Amino acid sequence: MFKDMFKGMPKIFWVGMCIMYGWCLGFMFLEMTIPGLPLKQLFGVPACYIYNWIFGLWIINIIVSFLYFYMEEKREERLEQKLGQK
Repeated sequence: MFKDMFKGMPKIFWVGMCIMYGWCLGFMFLEMTIPGLPLKQLFGVPACYIYNWIFGLWIINIIVSFLYFYMEEKREERLEQKLGQK
């Protein structure tokens, strides 16, 4: 059942999933182990709002979406070259 569910997914999909979930799990681990980390003040607001808003919602998603777009373009070029050679 699950064996065929992700069959044919591009490798960049897994890279993007590792980046996004790695960020989430990494900071979840840091927030659970460092006392008071999420509520430390940075520019007058809790630090977790800043790093999750700026990095978690903007920068990481922009990087991952660029990678998805760029790698898909490269994959299409390789497929066109293979079809053109045959």
